[in-house]
Amino acid sequence: MKTLIKVVKRGEVSKPVVAPVKPKITTEMIVSSWIIESREQRRATDVSQLQSFVSWTKLGGPARG
Repeated sequence: MKTLIKVVKRGEVSKPVVAPVKPKITTEMIVSSWIIESREQRRATDVSQLQSFVSWTKLGGPARG
């Protein structure tokens, strides 16, 4: 655990320092981030498959003999 320490000169009055609080991660935040990552991964896969298909059709498909 980290503690903030502020050095104060004698006779100087300072405001108390409040440590920054980390946001509490909720189940909703975890699920929404998982959904976002899943959608991004699916889009990347779809784009990759589309590019493969387009290059395949430009080459004329499978070799026929």
